[in-house]
Amino acid sequence: MKKPILVLMEIILISLSYQAFSQIQGKVIELKSSKDTVFLSDIMIYSILTKQVVYSDSAGFFKLSNIPINDTLDVVGIGYVRQKFVVKNPQEKIFIVLKPAVQLNEVEIVYQRPAVEYSLLNPLQVQNLNENYLQKAACCNLSESFETNASIDVQITDAITGIRQIQMNGLTGKYILLTKENIPYLFGVQTAQGLSFLPGPFIQSIQLSKGIGSVLNGYESFSGQINTELWHPAKPEFKLYFNNYVNQNARNEYNVIWNQKLNHQWSSNLLVHSSFNPLAQDMNNDGFVDIPTGRQFNIIHKYALSTSKGLDWQFGGQVIVDDRKSGQIMDYFDYAETPYIVQSSTKRYDVFSKSGWIFRNKPGHSVGLQLLYSHYDNQNQYDVDPYNALQNTFYANLIYQGILNTTAHTYKIGWSFNTIQVNEHFKYYLLGRDEKVTGVFAEYNYVPSPNFSLLIGHRLDYHNYYGWIYIPRVHLKFNFNNQNSVWKLSIGKAFRTPNPLAENIGLMASRRTFYISYLSPLPYGLQPEKAWTLGTNFYHSFKLFYRPANVLVEYYYTYFLTQAVADIDDPRAVYFYNASFAYAQSFQSELQCQPIKHLETHLAFRWIDQKTRYTYGLNEQPFIAKYRGFLNLVYTTKNKKWNFDFTTQYISAKRLPYTKLNPIEFQRPNYSSSYWNLLAQITYAIKWKKNELKIYLGGENLNDFTQKNPIVAFDKPSSPYFDASMIWAPIYGRMLYAGLRYYWK
Repeated sequence: MKKPILVLMEIILISLSYQAFSQIQGKVIELKSSKDTVFLSDIMIYSILTKQVVYSDSAGFFKLSNIPINDTLDVVGIGYVRQKFVVKNPQEKIFIVLKPAVQLNEVEIVYQRPAVEYSLLNPLQVQNLNENYLQKAACCNLSESFETNASIDVQITDAITGIRQIQMNGLTGKYILLTKENIPYLFGVQTAQGLSFLPGPFIQSIQLSKGIGSVLNGYESFSGQINTELWHPAKPEFKLYFNNYVNQNARNEYNVIWNQKLNHQWSSNLLVHSSFNPLAQDMNNDGFVDIPTGRQFNIIHKYALSTSKGLDWQFGGQVIVDDRKSGQIMDYFDYAETPYIVQSSTKRYDVFSKSGWIFRNKPGHSVGLQLLYSHYDNQNQYDVDPYNALQNTFYANLIYQGILNTTAHTYKIGWSFNTIQVNEHFKYYLLGRDEKVTGVFAEYNYVPSPNFSLLIGHRLDYHNYYGWIYIPRVHLKFNFNNQNSVWKLSIGKAFRTPNPLAENIGLMASRRTFYISYLSPLPYGLQPEKAWTLGTNFYHSFKLFYRPANVLVEYYYTYFLTQAVADIDDPRAVYFYNASFAYAQSFQSELQCQPIKHLETHLAFRWIDQKTRYTYGLNEQPFIAKYRGFLNLVYTTKNKKWNFDFTTQYISAKRLPYTKLNPIEFQRPNYSSSYWNLLAQITYAIKWKKNELKIYLGGENLNDFTQKNPIVAFDKPSSPYFDASMIWAPIYGRMLYAGLRYYWK
């Protein structure tokens, strides 16, 4: 009798144990005032007893294992009131309803997510720039998407081609890792003009990560990462979108996005862009057009597959055709000599795939594969000098994600392969390289509670030119003051191959002689660039004037072990060589608040100290402002029909290249003037049924500040002193524009 009784008791205990500890699953939602249900992604759910941490997916779904009865779930989301949920029945599917952080009452929600959101949960310093941010200005392409951003500086490279480049943390854009949906998008010789090849209306959001990044995306990212997320085929916010833009230079753009739900698993979208700039204008009467004429056609076609078995797959392609013409192309000028003309023709073709598989029988484990093939052909003619660049790229990145016992311990491991074949022809140089890089990486994330996380990453790559490359990175995050404050710290190493010609394409609009060293068999005779970056920031949210406010203070320091520099302090030459010492440090503080109802205010200040040891000694790099002030005001009426956006920026003096070796009439001062830049836009929204129309009118450089005599020896383009690269401020002047955005939902 004893044995059957023991067996019976064991069955009862197992049953009770199963009832007390089981898997729990549910969804996190928000109830809108229209009674619509919105599923919330990236919401953190923390088990108090088991110390597990999970995040809700794009459908608001989450799952926790071995949760006991009466366990408390701590639910935290940015912009939402923190919730505590007590588990009564682990086997019952639960719904957790979050409320926006600010409400007038239980029905009318007046909280609106800001255009720029800071991640309090991610150990990396990430700013999410959503659609509201992208519509603060015309945002015709990626290079123009940061005119209203406090962290990014935008500057044209020369007075002829109109190419725009960006700066962050005191470093130029080549030190920023640029990705599209977390796949590298601009690399090698593409970095020069590539920012203009991604239309702003194609972008749903931008993730701006400052400081050293994750090892998952490669060994670059010296000063940060800019990731763009395009409109997702499977999660459309509209069926059809149309955007039209025109400015006083007669530049006109047309963008169409068409989303289709093919069946319950398949969906697709088509993104089409065309732009034309037919008008040649010379506002300063120097005989050179201020903005190139030309046209661009840009098409992206994507498909998305999502199955109930855990497979998510996106694939598609992109085609870009871009032609530009600039220089002395004005018909009404009587040129004393043969006109100086610059022409550029670019073709780029991409094929990409991004797939992920979630193991349903193994929660917390998944595998993903990213693939990209890119063909880039850029043909340029600078008067009599050609610059042609041809690049073929293949990229593969395999990532496996899992957990160790509980979700407090997660890891990602993977393998990557990248090959870049480049051929360049500039003047008397014929250059080429065939890079092949294979690497493995691992990243461990320790999150014992919502108040602390530790992210450690390592990757080891083998480069066919540079040998073994070891990249360590560490990120720390501490939340305190009831999640209202967060302090982050990061340190890590970065590595990149220099591309001196493409990255200094603005210098080709001059008569300078280019000197490239061939002291080693490495590409361009240069060592790779290596640096350590340390970053820290503090974020605090509070109430000011009885409304939400936040303050952000951050500091970044990059120390170069080796840096490839373009020495232009000889006005007749450009010397490329490795600097033995260089650093850049930046300090930035920001305040966001609502001093009055419906008025959002963003105030920022930045200080930069950047030095490089040239052959003649330690000096600042040219064209980088030491100080920058920033103020953005956004007023939205109560009915949300009118939106007024105003931005003012103060840019301090910048060091200019040394020109005292020129005749006195071709010399420039050692430092530029400081100046202000004003931007504004008014938007009017009309809604009816499933349609929405936004009409906008705006202006850039409203104070009409321009750089005087931007081209050295503009009347003698064949002179050895001719130089159009000495640009530190706008050259066109005030630019007015108008447009409309139409959504059919």
